[in-house]
Amino acid sequence: MARVKQDLRYALRHLLRSPGFTVSAVITLALGIGANLVVFLLLYGVILRPLPFSHPEQLVRIARAYPGSGDSNAYSATKILFFSRTNRSFESVAGYDYFPHSVNLMEQQAAIPLQSLGVSSNFFHVFAMEPMLGHGFAPEDMQPGAAGVAVLSDATWRRQFNADPNIVGRAITLGSEKYTVVGVANPKFQLDNKIDIWTTLHLKEDAENHDNNYNVVARLKSGVTPAMAQDDLKRVLLQLKDTYPDLWSAQESAHVWDYHASLVGDVKPALNILMGAVGILLVVVAANILSLLLTRAISRRREMSVRVALGATGGRLLQQMLVENLLLCALGAVAGIALAQFTAPVILHLTPIQLPAFASLHVGSSGVAFAAGLAVLCAVLFSLVPALESRRVHLNDSLRLNTTRIAPGRVPAQRVLVVGEVAMSLVLLVAAALLLGSFWKLVHIAPGFDPANTATFKTGLSVAQTSTGAAFGQTLDTLAAHTEALPGVESAAAVIGAPMEPVPDLPFDIAGRPAPSDGSSYDEKYVPITADYFTTLKIPVAAGRAFTMADNKSSAPVLIVNEQFVHTYFPKENPIGQHVQIGKAMGPDFADPVREIVGVVGNVKQLGLEQRAPEMMYLPAGQVPDKMVQLIGQSRGMTWVVRKKSANVDLANALRGVFLDTAQLPIAGMTTMDHLMSDSVAQQRFSMMLLSGFGLIALFLGAAGLYGVMSYTVARQTKEIGVRMALGAARGDILRMVLREAGILVGIGLLVGVLASIAGGRLMSSMLFGVAPRDPIALLAGSGVLLLTGLFAAWWPARRAASTEPMEALRIE
Repeated sequence: MARVKQDLRYALRHLLRSPGFTVSAVITLALGIGANLVVFLLLYGVILRPLPFSHPEQLVRIARAYPGSGDSNAYSATKILFFSRTNRSFESVAGYDYFPHSVNLMEQQAAIPLQSLGVSSNFFHVFAMEPMLGHGFAPEDMQPGAAGVAVLSDATWRRQFNADPNIVGRAITLGSEKYTVVGVANPKFQLDNKIDIWTTLHLKEDAENHDNNYNVVARLKSGVTPAMAQDDLKRVLLQLKDTYPDLWSAQESAHVWDYHASLVGDVKPALNILMGAVGILLVVVAANILSLLLTRAISRRREMSVRVALGATGGRLLQQMLVENLLLCALGAVAGIALAQFTAPVILHLTPIQLPAFASLHVGSSGVAFAAGLAVLCAVLFSLVPALESRRVHLNDSLRLNTTRIAPGRVPAQRVLVVGEVAMSLVLLVAAALLLGSFWKLVHIAPGFDPANTATFKTGLSVAQTSTGAAFGQTLDTLAAHTEALPGVESAAAVIGAPMEPVPDLPFDIAGRPAPSDGSSYDEKYVPITADYFTTLKIPVAAGRAFTMADNKSSAPVLIVNEQFVHTYFPKENPIGQHVQIGKAMGPDFADPVREIVGVVGNVKQLGLEQRAPEMMYLPAGQVPDKMVQLIGQSRGMTWVVRKKSANVDLANALRGVFLDTAQLPIAGMTTMDHLMSDSVAQQRFSMMLLSGFGLIALFLGAAGLYGVMSYTVARQTKEIGVRMALGAARGDILRMVLREAGILVGIGLLVGVLASIAGGRLMSSMLFGVAPRDPIALLAGSGVLLLTGLFAAWWPARRAASTEPMEALRIE
């Protein structure tokens, strides 16, 4: 221990004697460790850290699976209840709304929009996290006609009710419905969405219930694995065939998978790419510092040789270097933790990646352990490589070395490090170039509508407003008419989901055409709209006509489809006049009257700019069946699009007044269609900017490393250069000699980097749009930038070498 303390004091004095080196090394290390720590915190907070529930490994999601078409998380109420009472593998099973929906909390004549989630009675029991105040739901709360009860989130309880300790038992109004607060959820209770209030679903088993509208979560019994539960559900589905034959499908199976994995599935690929990028950046940082340490080690050869001559063993010298480098890396790790502590909340706020609500970037013990591990790894590397390099030099040669001069001899390790820095920098630059090209193509693709001068927002709807299709249509038409009467408004419309927002898929049948071979119905996007939707978004009508105010509950049922729908289902037929029935497979309550196709409109990028335009079925909002209105209108609300006559028109206050005065509806999420489109590519933009930043940092560090190596090389060869110039070599010859050596190092690095980029390109394929993972333009652009940067970095040492005076160089001992 005394020897370690001695080494530590010596290391501290040694670092203080070289403040320039120490500060630059600590800053560089802080940058590399800090960047890795931030992405690790994202990865740990979202993927690696267990969910904040008791025995989270027992939580699973149950999904419907079909051969060749993946999983669907949605189940009907009947199947949820049937699974719950017939399974042998789960302690409990719960269902909850597929989407949260907007409700209006009525408080003192004000309507406050909240995000609500309908759940079955044992929802909190499944997660083993009962409410902090009061209690959860009881089975009788799910019975049809039962009084409304609600559980508040901790944030809503504090924000809207001032953390009232007597909140349990208090009556509240959501829309026009009365509810009694029975509990306040534990503040740790967070899933993928931020929920303000939970209410009970009224579920019952029904032989005709085909509406798959609920997620299913279950808790496994002790000792039961997901595979065992999945086998058990095969038996349950066969039993379902006997009990409810109309609800059974030979193609359907049940998939049981880890609940945590189901929540983070969409986020994981992006985080893995970022983790790989910062890992490469850390390699470049380590190589840069290692190159500096090799230069320092060469300058200390005489010191180390004296120690060996005095009896120091190789292990003793390695221990000394290890202590020195541990101190240096510890300083870098502390600075990196401070950097991550500052930047992590900022990144969490700015990142457009849809992180689950339970995600956290707090630097806890796991973050400190990760940073410490990186510091120790770097310290070991920084000690071993110089130690191995020093073994190439004989003791007598080191003792004869003039400490005022640069040590002679080549240092292959430094050249290897430069090659590695160039290669890793090229990998990051190529990745950034691929994302840049992908993003450029993405933002310049035609979305199928005109977003200019168009505002958009959301509204919930009350039970009365969605009690029937006629009431639903009348409410929307009235609001649209009042909105269009506002000064500065050109047109307005309501839609179940604007472009870039999700819309439901519904089954349908085409009159006169047999069903698919598996006996199911066709299934495409279902979009109720008001009359001026196409006009407001300037979606072109390619054939037939658009909807009018006359298309209501009392008129003939009509439908408009898009060109992609025609291409898929009527490739060689005229779609106008064809007949389609929607929802028949969902049961009689959802069965739509047979509709006639009266128009064809252009394709719209409904699911995102990177996705192909899906097949779309548009229908007048006033013609939606009553049951479908109650399902969609109450659970999702509606999105509004309002085209302004000028971009300078501010309609926010006027629109809020219209919706509150006309229908007692608050509006939420007001933005523009331009912003909505921008937000739809925000994740791609964020990834591009982050990787570009990493690439630029790596480019700078690679150039600095090359500059350092070439500067050292020129200093080492000063006498040789003097001899060459004395024998007649021109300054241009010296310049070319130095640049040639630098060019060889850069060229080898580029070759290695190109091969690595080609090999790893397929890992980025899921993040690219319209650009091949091995795009030659990206490879050439990255290589060209690195080559020019490398030659520029080598130019200054080369210029200094060419300026050497022969007589001064020959005087060097």
